Amino acid sequence: MTLASLYQDIMVLCLLLMAGFVIRSFCKPLQRLFLPASVVAGIIGLVLGPQVLGVVAIPESFPSFNSIMMRIIMTCVVLGISVTAKEMKAHMDYALANIFLYGTQMIIGIVIMLLFVPIAPDMPAGWGILGTFAYFGSHGSAGAASAVLEEAGAVGATSIGMVLATGGLIWSMVVGMWVVNYGVRKGYATFVKNPEKQPDYFYSGLLPQDKQESLGSAKTTPVAINPLALQLCLIMTAYALGFGIFSVLVKFIPILSKVNAMLYGMLGGLILWPLMKKTHIDGYVDRKTLNLISGFCLEILIATSIASLSLDIIMKYWLPLLIHVVVCCAFTTVFLLWYFKKIGNPQWFEKCLMVLGCCTGASANGLALVRAIDPNSESCAPTAHGVYNAIFWWNNLLTPILPALILVNIWPVIGIAAALALGAVFFMLLLFGRKKAA
Repeated sequence: MTLASLYQDIMVLCLLLMAGFVIRSFCKPLQRLFLPASVVAGIIGLVLGPQVLGVVAIPESFPSFNSIMMRIIMTCVVLGISVTAKEMKAHMDYALANIFLYGTQMIIGIVIMLLFVPIAPDMPAGWGILGTFAYFGSHGSAGAASAVLEEAGAVGATSIGMVLATGGLIWSMVVGMWVVNYGVRKGYATFVKNPEKQPDYFYSGLLPQDKQESLGSAKTTPVAINPLALQLCLIMTAYALGFGIFSVLVKFIPILSKVNAMLYGMLGGLILWPLMKKTHIDGYVDRKTLNLISGFCLEILIATSIASLSLDIIMKYWLPLLIHVVVCCAFTTVFLLWYFKKIGNPQWFEKCLMVLGCCTGASANGLALVRAIDPNSESCAPTAHGVYNAIFWWNNLLTPILPALILVNIWPVIGIAAALALGAVFFMLLLFGRKKAA
């Protein structure tokens, strides 16, 4: 890709975002659904693109934005955040929900796969396990896991993984936005109350002068370095640190080459931030600006992901794939609403939405759902996600291991999934059972 072609692709992206913003500004139903302009932009691109009307050529680079933007977003999540024992305790409800769903989704997917063996025997071997990776990491993790199956002879696994990831993505936004509206009207949301009583500018339009806020704080003089450039440099430094560590580790542990690159920046941030605090230079980090950069990348990610969804591959195995998506995602949605409401910790609904998006689509979907009811980025949900990643970071190591294992023997995979689910339940009862009983 040349710089000129990249410039053209960004131009198309910006035009779609502008179109989404304009349409959303005049379409009241879209505003009442809390759909961000980036979602509207992605739908516009999908409809106008070659898969439907064929009016606009969707750039080939659009699917690649997902991986790149997520690396920046996830680096921003951990950079400048100190994961203390207090925070781990506060957000353990979030972490345990993710771990429980990781195990249960895998078991449900394998059961569905076994049920369809007599009906669709030509489906790729081990395809049922791909749902967990597709729902937890979207197309990136699904592609990595399905590549392992493809290399072992399961032809078509990549296509299956992409369809499941697409189905999860659609569920996370369509059903997720329904949950958003349901929760807001039930009074579950912390930062949005009585949306019907909100002024017009809350939904769309120019903010009044007294409501306009600064985007961030300048930590250095522009004579030395542009303050925004400094924050971006810190993000890239964290990513480079993590990338360098993994580059060395891969030489001794080759299987680590399969680890999602999203983990690089997270690892680098978890190392860089404590070093900055230790050397008393942590004052250079501005969380508000990092949130701004993360939100900007999120807009790009959502729009490009939706605009480049693949529609044609769904036709061949639509029935087992549809059942897989509906059963796994419906179970996830119902469980999360019941679980977080029952625990009742502060901002439980925001956490519920974050997990819902992350466990049916990707981290970006969770952030998008939370953003719909957290316009000023006040929620603890991103921090909770960072705590979860600090606890369960090693799930990335399972991405290449479990698909290879399921082709050899299905029972160890079921055993690992059951151990994760039951272990999460044990700690749920240990930490929250007594609280609710009281």
